[in-house]
Amino acid sequence: MKTLITTLIAVLMTIVSNAQEPLHISNFNMLNNTSWEGQLTYKDYQSGNQRSVDTKMQIEIKGDRLITNIQYTYEPKKNNSSSVKLKKNGTYFGNERIISNTLDNGIRTFITTYKGRDNGKKATMYITHQFSQHAYKVTKEVQYDHSNERFIRNTYQYLKL
Repeated sequence: MKTLITTLIAVLMTIVSNAQEPLHISNFNMLNNTSWEGQLTYKDYQSGNQRSVDTKMQIEIKGDRLITNIQYTYEPKKNNSSSVKLKKNGTYFGNERIISNTLDNGIRTFITTYKGRDNGKKATMYITHQFSQHAYKVTKEVQYDHSNERFIRNTYQYLKL
C-alpha cells in the first residue's frame, strides 16, 4: 500500500511539474494593430550560407486568432498572411504543441514543436517566439530524425514602428 501511494504521489508530482502554463489570446494584446520592420535570416541550402531579406509585418487579433501579414521588400511574390488559433485550452499554437511558456521582464517567450520535413528529411521543428512592446523574434530550429543536433533554419527579427 505504501508503495502504491508513493508511486501515485511521484506520478502526480511529475505531471504537475511538467505542466505548461497555457497561452491565452490576451497574452498577445500588446501586439494588436501593430506594424513592424525587420529581417528574415535563413539558411540557403543551395549555397550553405546565411541570407537576410528585409521584411515588414503587421499583427492584429481577430476574435481568437492572431493574424500576421508579412511583406518581403525584394520578393513581393513571397508575401504571406497567416492566421493562428490557440487550441486545446491554450496548449497548442495552431497545430504546434506548446512546450514552454514564460513571461520575464515584459518579454513573453513560448516554444512550440511539431514533426515535419526539412530539406526532404523527416525532422522535429522547434519554434521559439519572443515578443515585448518593442521587439518581436521567431526562431525556427530543425532536428533531423536520428540526430541529436539542432540547427537554426531561420529567424524573423523585428522592431516595432
